[in-house]
Amino acid sequence: MKFGNRYWLNEESVRELIDARHITLTEFAATLGVSRAYLSQIVNGRRALTPKARRALLVVFPGDESRLWRVERPAAA
Repeated sequence: MKFGNRYWLNEESVRELIDARHITLTEFAATLGVSRAYLSQIVNGRRALTPKARRALLVVFPGDESRLWRVERPAAA
């Protein structure tokens, strides 16, 4: 069975963007509409981004898609 692409947060870039805005991870989570726990999991590479989280990131950081995440494509069958 093949699954679609998985999107992983680019931790370093996102931390730079958060720092530039002078906000905490808790404030950033609220801005994205996700829990602090979920944000921690995606920032630390334990969970892939959901489509909702990707859309929220693009609203907060428009035009930065290539800096925000990396794509993991499924292996060819």
